[in-house]
Amino acid sequence: MRSREFLVPVTDDAQVKVVLVNPPSPPEFRVSRGLMGGFGMAVNAELLYPPIELAHVASVLEEDGHEVAIHDSDALALDVAGALEAVCALEPGFVCLDSSSTSLDQDLTLARSIRERTGVPVAILGSQVTFTPGEIFEDNAVDLVVRGEPEWTVRDIARRVVAGGALEGIEGTSWKRVDGDIVHEAERDKIGDLDAMPIPARHLLDNAVYRFPGIEGPVTTVKSSRGCPFDCSFCGYTLAQGLRFRFRSPVHVVRELVDLYKDHGLRHVVFRDPIFTTRKDRVHAICGGIRAEGLTELEWQCETAVKTLDRELLENMARSGCRHISLGVESGNAEIQKKYCGNKLNDLDKAHEVFRVCREVGIETRAFCMIGFPEETPEMADETIDLVDSLDPDQVQFCAVTAYPGTPLYQMLRGKREFDYATMTGFQALEGNEHMTASAIEAKIREAYRRFYGRPKRLLRQLKKPGMLAGRLARYFTLFRRRA
Repeated sequence: MRSREFLVPVTDDAQVKVVLVNPPSPPEFRVSRGLMGGFGMAVNAELLYPPIELAHVASVLEEDGHEVAIHDSDALALDVAGALEAVCALEPGFVCLDSSSTSLDQDLTLARSIRERTGVPVAILGSQVTFTPGEIFEDNAVDLVVRGEPEWTVRDIARRVVAGGALEGIEGTSWKRVDGDIVHEAERDKIGDLDAMPIPARHLLDNAVYRFPGIEGPVTTVKSSRGCPFDCSFCGYTLAQGLRFRFRSPVHVVRELVDLYKDHGLRHVVFRDPIFTTRKDRVHAICGGIRAEGLTELEWQCETAVKTLDRELLENMARSGCRHISLGVESGNAEIQKKYCGNKLNDLDKAHEVFRVCREVGIETRAFCMIGFPEETPEMADETIDLVDSLDPDQVQFCAVTAYPGTPLYQMLRGKREFDYATMTGFQALEGNEHMTASAIEAKIREAYRRFYGRPKRLLRQLKKPGMLAGRLARYFTLFRRRA
């Protein structure tokens, strides 16, 4: 196996092709690597988001003069063997793979195979490898770990590869010496001016294949901001993007919407911001820009918090094509809210008003909820289920509390427990707590789904959309699949 300390030979034209790879999902379930702040999450097989993080990296590389290709194994329905052949066929000079917690072993298997077959530098990015970089080099699968926001770091690696220089000393990377020592280079500052980045390179994606359950036609995603002011103990987004809210200007966001709408023919957008409506004035301006540009067929959805919404904003969003909002409810217990959930839902009257106004203006809602916090009893979990029933969203998602590496919750529990990253699907309970075993937590999640969707008025609504009901039933029966 080649050592990490090497010089990359310079090609005749001093150019190499950079291939960015979204590896295949495990056979048991699809993984969406951009979810959970880049730690990834098991999702419905009918959900296929574009690897927008790689498209952001690609646009920066192209602007810097590099030839770039994006390989998306899931979009091509490939396994690891098929992905290896496809990536090698692109004749890369440098490869960078995305990763997730639950697929990490498989991601590294693919990385190692590419490295051995091609002999070119191989890097890996993502939140999991950012916060456990030393563990990634155990089997010599990669040359570099890209820690934190990847755009400028991958660009700097590509510049080194083109120049034939040593890959040491690049901010935001980790690597392994010949003697086995792991070197963690200096942290790279988070990107302060998001408008300085070009819009994602969607021309490198097969945009027609990406989809979202219940939506007819292709779907794409947009990241209009980074960072979240709510310091939830479990949150991968806060960990990966920071507490400081950094945003793209409305003009820059609308420019991307115009590109995807007019140049790529896309009509459905999922905003992937942790809290899309953190700045109401910015959202009002984006809504105005959508109408001013004549994007009349654009339909979009977002994720946000109850306390950042009001009637005026919701009405404007609905007029501008917003059709769905996912809201972080997390827990119906006040103490759990304060201790673990950033106290995002401290006004239940406000919560009921927001869900009611959404119904009035024609915006569907989904409530994000979690079960299995430390110290949470079955009775506390029932408070969450009861709250969701009273809020009456159109959809609900119950997840098992997961301590992703680097989060405050992980630091709190790490001294007592060892975690198997393959179990970090978002629905599988890693461990029990003081009052519920892991199997009891999963049973409570199943109970929560049955109670919510089994209510007579809910069943009547679902029967009006049999296709969506069938999709939800299929998802329910695959939620707790485990890696073989």
